[in-house]
Amino acid sequence: MRVNLQARAASAERRRARTRERLLDAAEKVVASKDLQDATIEDFVSAAGVSRGTFYNYFPTVTDLLHALNTRVAGDLDRRLDELTGHIEDCAARLAAICHTVISNTASDPVRGWVAAQIASSRAPRQRVLEDRFAALYREAVAGGRFRDVDMAAAYAIAFGAMRMTQRDMAGGAALPAHGVQTVALILAAFGIPFEEAERISRDEAMAALRA
Repeated sequence: MRVNLQARAASAERRRARTRERLLDAAEKVVASKDLQDATIEDFVSAAGVSRGTFYNYFPTVTDLLHALNTRVAGDLDRRLDELTGHIEDCAARLAAICHTVISNTASDPVRGWVAAQIASSRAPRQRVLEDRFAALYREAVAGGRFRDVDMAAAYAIAFGAMRMTQRDMAGGAALPAHGVQTVALILAAFGIPFEEAERISRDEAMAALRA
């Protein structure tokens, strides 16, 4: 009997996980197909093929759903960043590599890039995993004399604000990859890297991201 109860509990947990993932997959499709401010709960439940009651069992609000979707996207990106940029010693080059990995992902999958840009502009909480990665890198760069010692919130706003706009423009077809090279160079220059060096680093890491 105990084995049966444990098996039933495990089966129920797997069903819940599948339903949650189905809701997140549906949310990604909805956000990709229309402006986020126009999306309703009806859109999400219809795309997932579930009832409103089921939706509320998993996510009390649309913001909670978007936060969960953003967490999933950010987690996937964070693992990819570890794989592709963790070996780079120079902090400026590592930041450029991170930025160009994001740009490359947007260019190869503009739908997900559009989703990420829309969620970043929503009321969903920001992703700590990416903020923490940026903060650790920035402090390392300051300690090594590569970046200026400025307010972390201001540094975050410059880097992520610029990247968000680049993602949005590329996903919407309003920018080319060369735009990303200049954007990343300007981010590095804002943090204290001489512009000619910043442009060289950005160009090199853009090429590396294309080869990855």
